[in-house]
Amino acid sequence: MPSKVQFRLLLLACFIEACCCYLVSLGDLQRQIPQMWASAFPAFLCYVFAAYLVLRRGALPGRPHLILGAALVFRLTLWWSPATLSDDIFRYVWDGRVQLAGINPYLYAPSAPEVAHLRDALYQSINHATIPTIYPPLAQLFFRAICALSATPAAFKLALLLCDWGLCLLLAHSLVRRGQDPRRVVLYAWNPLPLVEIAGSGHIDALGVLLLFAALYALHSQRWAAAVCALAGAFLVKLVPLALLPTFWRRPRADWFNFRKWSALLLFPTLGLLAFWPFAAAGEKLATGLLTYVQHWHFNAAAYSLFRFALEPLHARWLCTALFALIALGVQIRYRDPYRAAFATLGAYILLSPTVHPWYLLWVLPFLAFFPSPAWILLSGSIFLAYEVQIGYGSEGVWREKPWVLWAQYAPFYLLLIITACYRRLMGHCDD
Repeated sequence: MPSKVQFRLLLLACFIEACCCYLVSLGDLQRQIPQMWASAFPAFLCYVFAAYLVLRRGALPGRPHLILGAALVFRLTLWWSPATLSDDIFRYVWDGRVQLAGINPYLYAPSAPEVAHLRDALYQSINHATIPTIYPPLAQLFFRAICALSATPAAFKLALLLCDWGLCLLLAHSLVRRGQDPRRVVLYAWNPLPLVEIAGSGHIDALGVLLLFAALYALHSQRWAAAVCALAGAFLVKLVPLALLPTFWRRPRADWFNFRKWSALLLFPTLGLLAFWPFAAAGEKLATGLLTYVQHWHFNAAAYSLFRFALEPLHARWLCTALFALIALGVQIRYRDPYRAAFATLGAYILLSPTVHPWYLLWVLPFLAFFPSPAWILLSGSIFLAYEVQIGYGSEGVWREKPWVLWAQYAPFYLLLIITACYRRLMGHCDD
């Protein structure tokens, strides 16, 4: 790596670290959203400049040690920040403690009298306490394992922070395997969104995304059993990766009668059944939390918000689901590269989902290292605006979305997405 580029990256890393330190000094971010923006947006600009240095034409491949080392420092810094932007981590701790008490977490909501004896000071911070847990079995086992060591948000954040940094290492290695510059890992490793949402808030998505990219790495290496097992693990952390199963099933015609690959695919339902078996006593309550989420929750949605103006909410949900199924199947048939197919599929999921919390973008961001997209990079910064809803919620207890927030996030994103697509098509025609 040229020394001038290395020095500039180091300088940008210092600016991002200063922003991280300022975030930690704020304490409760929920009540200081403008101050959070004052740190997150400058950090995002530094991230964009760092991405430009790595991606600019003529930049020679180099070693990612500075990038990976700085990424770890950023995460360890934000580990000291209390989880205030999201309260999901308190449900993780609760579910883990419930299991350690010998109780099935799917049976009772935290507010149920059957688990009243487990309530402590963290109980007041649990979200949706009247609804049973929504998290799948592998996530539950993860909660239990961390609680067995230390039933505290800090322990969960540290474990998930390490998962996220492990993902950075895996991305750098995957880039090398694909013949790309490993320094492109900066497009994920220095993005402020995973810093805030994983090191800061401690979202379980970090584990699911790590397993997903382990699956893609194994698939690229033609290790079929390992790929399917890792994909099943990602599915059992968050259900979203189920949509990627066609990518792992697809194969050249010459491989249709390859018994080893077909038998590897059978591992997916087998592992799924084995994971759900310890919780099977909950019966239909296994899906209570999930059904509540699917049927009633919506927030910061792109296409769904538009469909709701013309359709009933239930019809709008079904329309988004149908469109996603068609797009997911279409792109996975079209793209032979599993990374590109997964990127397009998960991108469609984000844009058609009725609920788009900022941390949902964590499922898409790592793909930017392989397929830099100006539109998705922009959205990864502008989505911090979604936290505007916390201003009214923190002061008045009212959860009210404002139209300008949606327009500010998605209008520039779609415009840039269209411009980029037209430019690439035009350049393709020029090359022809």
